Parts: sequence; C-alpha cells; structure tokens
Amino acid sequence: MSGKHFDVLIVGSGAAGCVVADYLSEHTDKSIAVLEAGPLDRNPMIHIPAGYSKLLAKDKAVWPYETVVVNGQRRRFRMGKVVGGGTSVNAMCYVRGQKQDFDAWQEAVGEEGDWSWETMRATYIEQERNDTFHNEYHGIDGPLSVELPGRINELNQRCMKAFQEFGLSYNPDYNGQSQAGVSPVQSNTDNGKRASAAVAYLHPRVDSGRVTLLTSRTVTKILIDNRKAVGVCVLHGTQEERIYADLVILSAGAVQSPKILMHSGIGPRAQLESFGIPVIEDLAGVGENLHDHPIIPIAAFVKGKMGYQAAAQGLGMLVSGVRYLTAKDGPAAGNGIETVSYWDPDDLQSEEPTVQCYHEPIISQDGLNPSGSRSGVTFATVVLQPRSRGTVKLADADPTSMPLIDPNFIGDPYDLKVGIAAVKSVRKVMEQRSLADVIEEEFVPGAKVQTDEELGAFVKQVATTMWHPVGTCKMGRKDDPTAVVDASLKVRGIEALHVIDASIMPRIISGNTNAPTQALARHASKMLVARYFS
Repeated sequence: MSGKHFDVLIVGSGAAGCVVADYLSEHTDKSIAVLEAGPLDRNPMIHIPAGYSKLLAKDKAVWPYETVVVNGQRRRFRMGKVVGGGTSVNAMCYVRGQKQDFDAWQEAVGEEGDWSWETMRATYIEQERNDTFHNEYHGIDGPLSVELPGRINELNQRCMKAFQEFGLSYNPDYNGQSQAGVSPVQSNTDNGKRASAAVAYLHPRVDSGRVTLLTSRTVTKILIDNRKAVGVCVLHGTQEERIYADLVILSAGAVQSPKILMHSGIGPRAQLESFGIPVIEDLAGVGENLHDHPIIPIAAFVKGKMGYQAAAQGLGMLVSGVRYLTAKDGPAAGNGIETVSYWDPDDLQSEEPTVQCYHEPIISQDGLNPSGSRSGVTFATVVLQPRSRGTVKLADADPTSMPLIDPNFIGDPYDLKVGIAAVKSVRKVMEQRSLADVIEEEFVPGAKVQTDEELGAFVKQVATTMWHPVGTCKMGRKDDPTAVVDASLKVRGIEALHVIDASIMPRIISGNTNAPTQALARHASKMLVARYFS
C-alpha cells in the first residue's frame, strides 16, 4: 500500500470530530489524523462572537448547500466547512435538550446499548466549564466554556418580562431541572471569544503534536477491503490521495457522512445501482430520516433605538468593533441573542416544551444581518420535535457534486399545527405590557395575516433550516431495517468503520444540536476505547 498510514482517521473536524480526536489522544497511544475539507480557522471573524452572521451571509467557511424545491422554493442549507465545522460559524447557543429526547434514543437501541439521560447528563458535566452554575446538572472542570451574557439589552429585558406576563415562568437555567420558561441564553463563549470545538478540544492536541490535522482534504469515499474499512480517498486540490488507517471514524455531518457512505458503496441498493456505484452493503437508511428544526420568524418594529439594529451596521458597527478590540465587550463580544423561551402553546404549564423561541433584537431580511434603520425584534420560533422527515440523496456518481437535500419542511400536519400555534403565542406576547409599550407595528407576517389558513401558508413559505440537520445515519437495534449504525455507532456490515456525528441521532434533540453532538461524541469515544484499545 502506498500513502500515509495512521492508526485512526477521523473525517471531519466539527463538533464531533474534535471531541473524538481529543478523547482518543488522551486515552490511547495511537497515531491519529483529522481530515478537514475546509481551511484552518484563522479568519478573525470566526473568533469574534458576533462575526458569525457576516461569515454566513457571505458564504465564508461553509458548504454552499441548497435544498431541492420545498414549498415552492429552494432554501439555503449551509454547513460548516472549516476547522471546527459548525462550531466555528454557529450562534454558539448551548442547549442540551430534554430528558425525553434521550429516552427516545434509549428506546431506539433498546438493551443493545446505553444512551440514557443519566449517562448523557454525566457526559455533559464532564465536558462543561460553566461560569455560573455548579451543581447536579453542571460542571466547571471541562474544556468547553459556557457563559451567561454579561449584560442583557433593554429590548431583551422587555421580552423576558413580556413572556412572564404571557404566563411563562422565569427559568434561570434551561439546561437544569426543566427546560420550560423564559431564560438568559447560555453560550459557548470564553471571555469575549468564541469557544468552538476546535478551540476547546482539537487545537491543544494538534499543538502538542499528539494529533495530525490535514486541512483542505475532501474525502470522496471510504476504502473497503473484504468488508473492512482500511482508509479513505481524498481530494487535495486537484490531486487524489489515499490515506490508510486501522480505524475510520466518519464525523462529517448529516449531509456529508451519508454522501460519503453512498459513494463508498454503502447505502440503498437501488439508488447506488442507478449511478453505477458497486454495492458493498445495502443499507436502506443511509440518507433517510433527515430532519431539522424549522425556524419561523415573527418580527415587529419598536420605538427608538433599542436592540442592536444600529450597533450591527454602519457607524454603529465601527463603534462596536473598536469597543471589542479595546475592551473585549459590547455587542460584538456576544452572539446578539441574549434571551430565549421554551413552551407548549397548548399548555403553558407543561414541562415538555414543543416550541423554542430566541428573541433577536434586530430586524433582518436574510435572517442573519440587520437590514434597514428601524429598530425591532425578531422572534425566531422553532418546532422542537418536528415529525417531518426528508432525505439526502446523490445527484450522480461524481463525489464532488452537491447532493440532493430534501428537508421536507412542514411536511407533517403536526409541524404545521405547532408552527401556527407558535405565531399566535408570540402575537399574544407582543400584546403584553412590557412589549406593547414599545412595539410600533408587526412587520412579519403582518397584520393582514390572521386566519389559520393564512398563517399556515405563511409558515410554509418562511420555514427554513436552523442549521440543525440530523438523522441520516441513524442508530438503532439489530432488528431495525432503517438503522445505519448500531448502538456503538459501528456501520452495519462493515468492520472498523464508525459514524460519530449528528447524523446518528434517531430523533432530534429539543434544542440546538451542537452540545448534544459533542456529548454523543465523547460517549461514543469511550466505547471506541473499550472496543479497540483496551
């Protein structure tokens, strides 16, 4: 065999890949390489917390994915393509989910593995370095910084009070005993800088020489010999390389991981054969079960200069930048999303929220950057447990082609029902004293949209990704014909090949997927050590 050889190859340096590299480097003496399709995370906008919106708006450090036509239009479906993956370009919100989310994971694997809430809660605590909480739910000794906002601007303060006037309880910690209520946002920031997975886990191992990081390497397929993974094919510029390993870990995310598997001959037989790809393992579930949190914005203009509309553009952005460079504080030192609510529109006292809502103190046309001079607030509502399921499919046999992504947003009547109820709830919140005093007019969807039919059409028109795709290589029991990996996350039918990333989630978490992905990666890494290196 020609080409480099490592004991362990990790494909992808995102939330999961960084964690796996860190854990294996600490608990084994094996040689480890991490392959990343994108560049090093040197762009300073990555490390300035407020910089993510500028990166995403200009498609910097992302895969420029788009969906197929969904509800009449194509949607942006970007994912991180840089060291740190999505953790280098996301909004840094730290959310663990609800106990029942992990009950569903445990049910998916049955007695074949342990993905219980208690196990995952302990894993979260091991990873966390929290600046405020230290109790049965939070840790302070881990590598991952979690912070509360240093200050909350007046508009977000009013949002928190209005949600309480609406009927929600103030909850200081949605990652604690209960998720329900209105809360300050917990973020992966560290003294004015982004705390990405690369910063927390990967860079220290690379800097020490323990892990080899190879960037600008796009993996096109897994090399398989006698039903065992032995390495990968890589594009480095225009050159094809082969890199060999005793163990291959696929941590490329919910789009790239199934795409790589299918180009390797692992996936639905009919689809692979239609493109002339030799079938090594017929796994019907590869690329299926795609789901994501559909985001539905409700926006209103407010009086005066409250919020961050002025601070994030023009002269205000310049002032914010100078303040950040000199003092590491101000609007640029945070993600601009300081408060959040969780509730069930059908039962405000429920401890199992069905809606998440970030209170963004800006008006934005693109959902990322402020547009226009009028100040306002955007309530970014999310269906926490969508029932719609979509697919990731190959466009052709060329591994460099973009895949066909169909998230099927609002494809299930339940998602439509919750989306409509969320809009109605937010409208009631805006009628409460603390917001009614300052709101001038509803901007989106607008006062003319009133009936359920009109609201339903609006929800379908605007629902788009919250950048949380999961499920396309789901884990499950041996008797589940749609499972791609087993409870240890080994690919069915192929030895020495594991998938460790958000694609293995059988059901999405009730909240942002970054923290759960890091936790599942640590738990899976422990199983790798026990299986291969003990």
